[in-house]
Amino acid sequence: MMKLSDTVCVILCGGKGKRMGSSELHKVCFPIAGKAAIVRTIKMFKDVGLARFLIVIGQKAESVISTIAAEHPDVAFVYQPQPRGTGDAAACAATYLKASGHEGGVLITMGDKVVQPHVVAALINRHIESNASMTLAALPKSCESTAGRIVMDSKGKPAGIVEVADIAQAKATHKNVKVGGESLSAAAVEQRSPSVNASLYLFNAGDLYKSIESLRADNAQGELYLTDTVAALNADNRNVVALEVNDPEDLMAYNTPAELLAIEEVFARRMERRRRIKHAGMDSPHKDCLAAGTWLEMLKSNRPALRRQLIEIYGNDAAMLSERHKAIVEVLKHFIKEYGPKRKVIIARAPGRINLMGRHVDHRGGYVNPMAISREVVLVASPREDDVVTLRNLKPDEFPRREFSIGELLRSADWLDWMDFINSSTIRQVLEAYRGDWSNYAKAAVLRLQHACPDYLLKGMDCVVSGNIPMGAGLSSSSAVVVAVAEATVALNNLDVTPQQFVDLCGEGEWFVGSRGGSADHAAIRSGRRAAVARVGFFPFRIENMITFPDDLSVVVANSHVRAAKSAGARDTFNHRVAAYKIAEMLLKRSSPILGSMEHLRDVNPIALKVSPAEVYKVLKRIPVSVSRKMAMKLLPDCRKQLDEIFASHNDVGPYRLRDVAMFGIAECLRSDMFADKLSRGDIDGIGSLMRISHDGDRVTRFATGSRMRFRRESGQLFAPSYSNSAIDKLCRLVESPEDWRRQAGMLHLQPGRYACSAPEIDFIIDLACSMPGVLGAQIAGAGLGGCAMILARSTALDELLAALRAGYYAPCKLDFDVHICQPVGGSGILRA
Repeated sequence: MMKLSDTVCVILCGGKGKRMGSSELHKVCFPIAGKAAIVRTIKMFKDVGLARFLIVIGQKAESVISTIAAEHPDVAFVYQPQPRGTGDAAACAATYLKASGHEGGVLITMGDKVVQPHVVAALINRHIESNASMTLAALPKSCESTAGRIVMDSKGKPAGIVEVADIAQAKATHKNVKVGGESLSAAAVEQRSPSVNASLYLFNAGDLYKSIESLRADNAQGELYLTDTVAALNADNRNVVALEVNDPEDLMAYNTPAELLAIEEVFARRMERRRRIKHAGMDSPHKDCLAAGTWLEMLKSNRPALRRQLIEIYGNDAAMLSERHKAIVEVLKHFIKEYGPKRKVIIARAPGRINLMGRHVDHRGGYVNPMAISREVVLVASPREDDVVTLRNLKPDEFPRREFSIGELLRSADWLDWMDFINSSTIRQVLEAYRGDWSNYAKAAVLRLQHACPDYLLKGMDCVVSGNIPMGAGLSSSSAVVVAVAEATVALNNLDVTPQQFVDLCGEGEWFVGSRGGSADHAAIRSGRRAAVARVGFFPFRIENMITFPDDLSVVVANSHVRAAKSAGARDTFNHRVAAYKIAEMLLKRSSPILGSMEHLRDVNPIALKVSPAEVYKVLKRIPVSVSRKMAMKLLPDCRKQLDEIFASHNDVGPYRLRDVAMFGIAECLRSDMFADKLSRGDIDGIGSLMRISHDGDRVTRFATGSRMRFRRESGQLFAPSYSNSAIDKLCRLVESPEDWRRQAGMLHLQPGRYACSAPEIDFIIDLACSMPGVLGAQIAGAGLGGCAMILARSTALDELLAALRAGYYAPCKLDFDVHICQPVGGSGILRA
């Protein structure tokens, strides 16, 4: 397997560049945003992880050498005597590398290319994952593009590249062009080439050496084309793959001053888009930063102002107040034991969250209805004079001591884009060294804030952390760490951050650990209010309303002790479901004129579309019940690129159940939209019913209920509702029935669909809970395949419910009784002195 450390980056800088209009300055030496283009390019490749460089020079060699050597003295140069094309320039480099015994990878590009780091990282990953001999970057073809056309074979792989000059010659002479083993007309070349060459290639050295020997100058320009290596490798039955770069601004080139100005404009826009925050201009201590001993005394003496503040956050429940008070005191005591009572500290807190309705639909545009809960992370932090962040936890065996330097991690990050930074080799090495480590979530918060505040070096801090949010249980334990650390960082550095910026930066910060989620969890954690549920919408993201949660109800969270992170193929299962959503959306848009303007699955709404539910059912009937990858490609031949990207996110674990998943998503979007209105009107039974139906869409088994239910996995019955043609026809008859009760039974929001991301243990807990008096509804709490069940119950029914859970599930399974009664609490923040 090719290793990044054994890859040489070859940059071709031997051309004349006459159109740039300078007799002395080579075009690769022209500045972009104040820095020579070639210097910027080499720095970018180094940041991605490449360390060895070979620059091919020719025309105006002195200009190129002096410009590069001033900032990158470690690069090597090879001379191209005559500009006989890119193939000749690459041959000069290949001769040098072969003579030096290089056998690793060879990345080749042009000196006039401006490439975003994440594109290079993606090219390298695709090459390694595909076990390719050659991987090339491809851009969408536009009418004005003069780049070589990438002709695809019947399997959707690159067969060859045809330069525009050769297409023009073929048109003029009425002759065909040879591509691989085929003879194609100029029109056929254009028809078979949805993409154009971006002049960024990655070869295995041996394949480069062999293929480049076969190049001939029998073309319209009389030059050696590096692009002819594609056909040569295919003729030798080698594996050639393409990486589609969807945004042309991620990989640009220039040949004229006007094109260089266009690149400057892109840089300027990226700078404007970059989230930037400001230091407030004060280095005085935060007003709530007091000596740890002082804070401890204030808490022990139960000062009225501090008690009122805790009541504002947690409410008047004496047991909860006592438990949270004790937890904060314990963290302070631990800090004092580590650092002494005189160090000035702030106390930050960030609660977990649960989503009462809107499972698996935020990324499809549906609403979520979360509330912050009384399980939380508490962090005591003291400012330092340097940029080191230290982390101590009250559970050191589970969460070891850690420390990191902000400056060291960001030393190489001069990119405009956060995504470029987190895709860099530096960060990949950090994550590889500390894979799955709790400190990564602290780094995520601090580094995102520092990246957004480049004009001020953030100060480090000594932190002691505690938390009681179950991990891997769907309650956002990791996001709570991110938010708590962000709260402390903002406070101790006097950063001027708006609430929306804070939420966005926390969401983007968590990308650091490898996820690419949104900011819904962070918004719920930050904006939570005591005794309230938020109504959160997406595309665009917004918090529309806060609805009062009834004080006679409680949410019980029961941990199944099944962790999704350890379930075999969990990631494949999650991404498989999302893939089914995306394929269904593509097919739905083509199935009926009423969905022509559909942007998200939430748009399949009878009221918004002004159609009957029966019309929606009929549209669903037009898409297949399920499809294989091969069938999806056949049904969507013009969506090959999108499908390739979708399939790349997971292993092939079987057919995509399009109708099941689409039915769930459409109905769940309706349920999540109805939830807030029912809650505000006090329709508690209606809310419970929605929760039960929603979980039916996630469940995989159903258990018989009774007075003495005990968990045995084998006693569960498979639960798999059908959405065959006959089942859809039945639903149509129901909603078109003259009888009201039949019409009601057929309504869309009452259909569970079949997302099937629960687990038998979760299903049992929910069936047991729903059999108890006073329980209104229950469903899975997180993304699925384990974690927690959440149960909405009247407060008067809690004792009987807890006893049943203990006797029916935890005792027979010999598991720790891990059940928590939750009330909505205030969002994250800093305790006021």
